[in-house]
Amino acid sequence: LHYSNLIVETANLKDTENLTNILRDMGYQASSEMEYIKAMQKQSRTVQLVLGGIGGVSLLVAAIGIANTMMMSIYERTKEIGIYKVLGCKLQNIGALFLLESGFIGLFGGLLGLGISYGLSYLINYVAGVYINDMESMGYRLSLIPPWLSLGALAFSILIGVLSGLMPALRAMRLSPLEALRNQ
Repeated sequence: LHYSNLIVETANLKDTENLTNILRDMGYQASSEMEYIKAMQKQSRTVQLVLGGIGGVSLLVAAIGIANTMMMSIYERTKEIGIYKVLGCKLQNIGALFLLESGFIGLFGGLLGLGISYGLSYLINYVAGVYINDMESMGYRLSLIPPWLSLGALAFSILIGVLSGLMPALRAMRLSPLEALRNQ
């Protein structure tokens, strides 16, 4: 008897890969879904790297924007900073004021980003559910944002805000009280 093909099932993916290699070494033509899965994983990693690069550039632009906003805030409030210093306000409190302000800018930016992300995720799941036999009713969702990722993103946006405000806060702390009061 001669067979033109044979279907073999394995217990797990590692066994599938090993069995495919053994059959090829024996001279048989062997293929498995594992090859397609690996190709899709590689493609997915490439997409993640590209999106991560875009996110990194966006993060850099946002950090520069926050730092620029804080520097403008210091220029506009120079006289106020001088009054704080003349009244005996501690340098750490002046720095904390600007760091807190930049942290809030990061917080609001992070909340806005999360709102947009959840909205897009809902939209993707809605459209996919309409066109792919109501995936939601079967318990599948194409886009899923885990809570830990949301909290991490929010914490990270606050951290970026605070780090972006560090240099302007140091500048505010170094201002001379007399020069600050003379400034209009």
